[in-house]
Amino acid sequence: MLVDTHCHLTYVGLAEQQETVVRRAAAAGVQRMITIGAHPADHPPALRTAEKFPEVFAALGIHPQHAHEAGADYIAPLRAAITANRRVVAVGECGLDYHHESAPADLQKRAFLAQLGLADQLHKPVILHVRDAHADALAIMRDFQHLSFVVHCFSGTPQEVRQWIELGAYIGFTGIITYKNAADVRAACHLVPSNRLLVETDAPYLSPQPVRKIKTNEPVFVTHVARQVAVERGITFEEAAQITTCNAHRLFGLDVPCAT
Repeated sequence: MLVDTHCHLTYVGLAEQQETVVRRAAAAGVQRMITIGAHPADHPPALRTAEKFPEVFAALGIHPQHAHEAGADYIAPLRAAITANRRVVAVGECGLDYHHESAPADLQKRAFLAQLGLADQLHKPVILHVRDAHADALAIMRDFQHLSFVVHCFSGTPQEVRQWIELGAYIGFTGIITYKNAADVRAACHLVPSNRLLVETDAPYLSPQPVRKIKTNEPVFVTHVARQVAVERGITFEEAAQITTCNAHRLFGLDVPCAT
């Protein structure tokens, strides 16, 4: 069994073929998926998807690129949506993204802090999006390291992953780990403790090798991510699947078989 701990089944490319995508993944052993509602308009579709498919769970949050679109009072409806649905397993994705500069940094930080506070109140794990903003995100999370959280789609350096590990983070690897120019990400994979490893697709983005020419990524391709993680760590694919599945169970409380 594998768990795709981060995908967007409500986004264009996957939303039109959800049933086929979910069934194809389950047939390949990807029997649990977490679909992310990344902004208020995306929350209802994410919830409907999680309710429709027993293989799918949801996380709800405000992506930093949407921090300027959320409106003045988004925390109350976000809290209500999370508490009303048992299939919501995390807050997020939330965090900081200085690469796209779609929202001012101060606004991103306020949204990030508000969602961390909500996760703290609700005793939910957090899914972090951090791109070109590791220093600021680390500084914020040092006040919230009592939370359980994952740095999803890790694309930083070995030094940055060491700092995240010191805070107790789980680290999610995507198809980026299979790319020729991603030496830093592969080096970081070697440093993550076994009990902190997760795999994900971030579908419909970041199709891994050897299916990178397929522009719409999907959860079934998390198998390629897990195989590359196994290669980097010198373990079998089956061991990588077992380790990452157990970690997903521990972090998100998923109903998956776990020996530890």
